[in-house]
Amino acid sequence: MTINTEFIKEVEQEAVATRKMLERIPAETFDWKPHEKSMSMSQLAVLVADMFGWIGMIIDKDELDFAKGYKQPEPATTQELVDVFDKKLAAGISSLKNAGDPIFSENWTLRNGEEIYMTLPKLDIVRQTINHMSHHRGQLSVYLRLKDIPVPQIYGPSADEGWT
Repeated sequence: MTINTEFIKEVEQEAVATRKMLERIPAETFDWKPHEKSMSMSQLAVLVADMFGWIGMIIDKDELDFAKGYKQPEPATTQELVDVFDKKLAAGISSLKNAGDPIFSENWTLRNGEEIYMTLPKLDIVRQTINHMSHHRGQLSVYLRLKDIPVPQIYGPSADEGWT
């Protein structure tokens, strides 16, 4: 199996639970945050929805420079949030489908102008991006719980949803 097909399989599996979670977030909770230092529900949800799109950026470019600007989507409704997710997921999978194994050995850099945060092989960055999305999806599940919104199963049953 090639690297890209392994990542596609994993992304498609993670996408199922991620989409379920995003579909459950009512727009009226978008501004809510559990603590003053926390992101709002919409900031966290948009980050989760946007992250599979980062995979395409990692594969197709050599860096992300925040000094050149990176604008996250700003959905106003739950459907717009899910649409962002679907669009970013499709873009990430499309880039993965076109990626041969050698590209994953190339370096990718995250920076803000002259300040370099990290430079690592694209293989490592794609892996970290999937892990990063899963981390924030976990945070989002806590937000849902605190708002008494049923939490979908992710890797197994949740308190609200059994095996499906």
